[in-house]
Amino acid sequence: MPPSESERLAELLAALTGQRAPLAPSAIPAFPASGLGLSQLNELLLLFGYDRVTHAFFQFLVDGTLEYKPGGGIKSIEDFESGIERSRKLSLLHFGNVKFGFKKLSRDVDELIVYASSSPVGEGTFKDRHDPIHPVAEIPADKTYYLGYLVQKDLEARLEKNPNDTAALGERKLREEVLAKGIQNQEAYLVSDHLDVYVATSMRRKHEYIEISEFTSELFNHPQINHLKLRWFDPTQAYCQHRIDKGLAEALMLKRAKCTLYLAQETDTLGKDSELASTLAQGKPVIAYVPSPEEKDIRATVERLSRLYGQTQESVILERLKIFSPDLAWSNHEVRSWLDVPEKIEREQALGLLVESTIQHYRKRAETLRESHPLGLQVNLDTGVANGVLVVRTIEDCARLIYRIVTLSLEFRIEKESVGNFEYYFLREKISNSIFRAMTGDAMLMNSFWNFYLEPSE
Repeated sequence: MPPSESERLAELLAALTGQRAPLAPSAIPAFPASGLGLSQLNELLLLFGYDRVTHAFFQFLVDGTLEYKPGGGIKSIEDFESGIERSRKLSLLHFGNVKFGFKKLSRDVDELIVYASSSPVGEGTFKDRHDPIHPVAEIPADKTYYLGYLVQKDLEARLEKNPNDTAALGERKLREEVLAKGIQNQEAYLVSDHLDVYVATSMRRKHEYIEISEFTSELFNHPQINHLKLRWFDPTQAYCQHRIDKGLAEALMLKRAKCTLYLAQETDTLGKDSELASTLAQGKPVIAYVPSPEEKDIRATVERLSRLYGQTQESVILERLKIFSPDLAWSNHEVRSWLDVPEKIEREQALGLLVESTIQHYRKRAETLRESHPLGLQVNLDTGVANGVLVVRTIEDCARLIYRIVTLSLEFRIEKESVGNFEYYFLREKISNSIFRAMTGDAMLMNSFWNFYLEPSE
């Protein structure tokens, strides 16, 4: 049996305040037929034992504005529900807790003005930027590998073996030219007056440099954002001569950027994961891009790696099976036999296994980051608000999400999840369908958390 209008009104007041009613009135009024005014809402709140609200907060419930309009009101219980949804989103977004947010926003007009009056940033803010006086000089994707230390070790070994190796000498000269550009680009990143996106990635081998450089070029030239004159840190374009400098410079850029773009790759590293966690701990958004390769993409990658490293496609397939599905060596008799005698590999059969393993690897990675891994949710160290990773699987969605982050136009919906007697509330971002904010349903944890977290350390 559906609740009566009076019961529904009581439920809405609990949703608005984020807590069960402290008092149980002998009679529950119905929603006024002529609409609900400020004085009437305050009477209802006191009747149930809640705190009264200010004129500005009431107007926010009415239509999202803050300047009170005398005589106005909430026309229907459906409109009341919409206003409460707006209030709850604001509380979850900025405070991570509906009860705490209501207490702040409903009584403190200054706090309400700070959080409720923010509006999207117009494109002109970005389009009107001056060009950098020290721009990044693009290093071609197929040359970015020369910024890495593996190629340096390889060249040193070749020249030690044969100091007159013409090819190695030529590559060393090319590397010196690329390093000079990388150092100049590092300076460009350090002096840039704007930094919108930090690209968190890990690179060791040649194909990783190339793929990341190609990805960032495609992404930031996407029609959704290429007109905004965004600035981003691309690790395939910069070079630091000392690891200490590299660590300090990247820490600075993580601090300055509006968001971090985390690229899920074949394997992920401690450094990249720490950059994700550091951004969330600052209360800033992290976009995790997890590829969604199709069979044709995986075949093309095998062909590319075969050319790059001078290997047969069969050996490339076996190497990548070890990366994406290492258990096959133990669970699949044929794979075990291919590893023992690579010449006997059934190429198309092995490629089919690689396609399946690669797709499954990235699917699981996306699901883990979006739904199950604790790393996907970190607490803002300053505010205690739980901050979640936004997972996308296409460049189109990645560009749309960057646009909404920099223009402050993210959109959310509230979800409830019941686990036993606990009710959890999540603020899900609409493009990524990822949890951006979370409120626990464990009352004891919630009470302890907010009693202790914001207190100064002893």
